[in-house]
Amino acid sequence: MMKSNQHCFIVFYILIFLFVFTLSPIYSQLTYFTDVTVTNVYHQYVGKVTLENDAIENGQDELGIYVTDNNGGTILIGAAIIGETYSGYYFISVFGDESGTVIKDGAYMNDVFTFKIWDKSNDKLYVLSNDNSLSVETVAGVNTPELPPRFQSGFGSQYGYLHLVARNEDLLAHMISFNAIPQTDQIQLSWATSMEIDNAGFYIFRKDPLSNAFHLISDPLIPSKGYEFSGATYCFSDPHVVYDAKYIYQLRSVDLNGQQTIIQTTDSLSIIEKNNGSCSLRLDLTGDCQLNMADIIRLMKILGH
Repeated sequence: MMKSNQHCFIVFYILIFLFVFTLSPIYSQLTYFTDVTVTNVYHQYVGKVTLENDAIENGQDELGIYVTDNNGGTILIGAAIIGETYSGYYFISVFGDESGTVIKDGAYMNDVFTFKIWDKSNDKLYVLSNDNSLSVETVAGVNTPELPPRFQSGFGSQYGYLHLVARNEDLLAHMISFNAIPQTDQIQLSWATSMEIDNAGFYIFRKDPLSNAFHLISDPLIPSKGYEFSGATYCFSDPHVVYDAKYIYQLRSVDLNGQQTIIQTTDSLSIIEKNNGSCSLRLDLTGDCQLNMADIIRLMKILGH
């Protein structure tokens, strides 16, 4: 009797996996993780996705899986819309390298996976970096994923369950502060991060008084200075402003694949009216949004001349 029940459970789980991996999509197409190269070498994974402080939007939020390209970048080897076939769960194929091609277009054997979750409604990208962001649940009839997950030899194998949790500390660039300071002839932006994961840098966008859209004003990219275990401070000044006009600024992070994520948007700002009857002395002479010894040395050099 025990063997019969066990056999029934195995058949039941196999039927579930056959169903979910062959079911046609019922939601919209991928909009964030869109550059997957499909090859003839693949495996399939299934699991539950949880956002720590929010709810998954089935059919909207997306999952991408990356491996190194062995050249300082990454390759997207799999992508799926979360909740596309079953609420809160993902079902994804991850593709291996095509041996007949010159360049690496998929995962090599034993390549470690990096999981990224895109929260569409909040336009936030989570890069799962913590040990407690991944967990395994054994399921009869399918392979149990290892931790950390790696691309295995062979092809066509099914792995489950590999559960994913996106936490606040998994954000691409975890922000400490973002400030916008109006001055007499410019608006100065400064921000600080506590950690940065796969972050190439930042863009500043601005919405002008006569425009309904944000436009890029920080070209080229402001390069990342932070790391996985330490953040950095940044400063950007916008001198192309006029008095009494209202501006809104938007800070976006850019990952190593060029994908942009909105970090924060300011309130409406305008520059301060000049007071010709008084002397205005700006002490941030080094342009780093801080008053420190470097500014004092610069000031002494100016006064010395």
